[in-house]
Amino acid sequence: MKPSFMKPIILALVMSCAGAAAQAQDLKSFKMGISAPVVTVLPVWLGEAGGFFAKQGLKVETVSMEGGSRGTQVLLSGEIQAMHVGLAPVVQANVQGADLRAVAASANKMPMTVFTAKKLEPALPKGIKIGISTFGSETDIALSILLPKLGMTRNDVEITQIGGTGQRFAALVAGRIDAAPLLEPGVSQAKVRGFIPVFDLSAEGGDWIFDAVVMTAPYIKANRDSALKFTRGYIEGARWGLANEAELRKVIALRFKTQDQAVIDATVAEFRKLMPLDGRPSVDGAQTVIKELAAIQVPVKSRNVDDYLDLSLIADLEKEGFLAGLNKTYGGK
Repeated sequence: MKPSFMKPIILALVMSCAGAAAQAQDLKSFKMGISAPVVTVLPVWLGEAGGFFAKQGLKVETVSMEGGSRGTQVLLSGEIQAMHVGLAPVVQANVQGADLRAVAASANKMPMTVFTAKKLEPALPKGIKIGISTFGSETDIALSILLPKLGMTRNDVEITQIGGTGQRFAALVAGRIDAAPLLEPGVSQAKVRGFIPVFDLSAEGGDWIFDAVVMTAPYIKANRDSALKFTRGYIEGARWGLANEAELRKVIALRFKTQDQAVIDATVAEFRKLMPLDGRPSVDGAQTVIKELAAIQVPVKSRNVDDYLDLSLIADLEKEGFLAGLNKTYGGK
C-alpha cells in the first residue's frame, strides 16, 4: 500500500501526462514537402526543433519529394499543405492550370555550384552527362541558363534526372554522372572529395527565388489561419537558429547526418547569407525568374509577379507586430 502522502504526487504526475497528451492531440497536422535535405530547408527543421510550430498549434511533418517538380504535383493533389520549392517550377505549374503562390522564402539568390568528378578540358565538354533533380526543377532551369553562356545547348550534353543534392553527390562519387549542380552541404562535401567546381552560379549575384514555401491559392483562402501559423513558426524558427548558433549547428548535424565541422561551418555561413530575416520572397527575384524562363523559351502564362507570389501573409505578420517582436527578441532590423 502506497503512503497517503504519495497519492497527490502520483495524481499530479498522471494529470500532467494526460495534459501533455491532450495538448499533443490538439495540434493540427500540417504536411510540408521538401525537395531535398539542403541548407534552404533549415527554417522548417528549426521551427520544429525550437518548438515554434507547436507554439502556433501545429504538428508539422516534413515529407521528402526528391525534386520540386514532383513536389508541386503532390501539393496540387492536396496530400500536403505546402511545398518547399523554387519559383521556376511554380511558374511552369501555373502555365498548366495550377494556382500556386510562394508565401515565404529562404533563398532569394541562386546558391548552387556545378561540380565535375574530375578535371575536364574544357570544364564542361560536349557529350558530358549532367545530373539534375527532375526536369523543370531549379537545377534543370539553372542548367538551361548556364549552357548558353558556355556556348552550348541542352542538345550538347546528356541531362539525367537523379534526385536531390545528396543523390547527385552520390552519383558523382559512383561515377554514374560526370557533373552536377550542388548546394550546401553538398558543396562542402564535394570540395572535401576533391571534385572540381567549374561554375559558381551564386557568383552571378542577381536576385532569384531559389527556394520558398509554396501553397495553393485556394488553400491560403480557405485555411488562412493555418497558413499564418505555419509562416510564423517558419520565420521564428529561422530567426532563433540565426541568433543561437549552437542550436543551429545541432540541427545541421542531426538533419544532414554529419559531424564534419567544415561542412557544418559552411552550412551555417550559407544559411546566414541566404535567409531573409523577414522571410519575404523577393519581387525582383520573381521578375528575374519570369524573364529568364521566357528567354530560354519556357512558356510563361503571366508576367505579373502577383500571379506567383502572395505577400499578404508576411504583410499581416508585419501589421500585427510579429516581425517587430522577433527583432526585439533575436536582434536585427
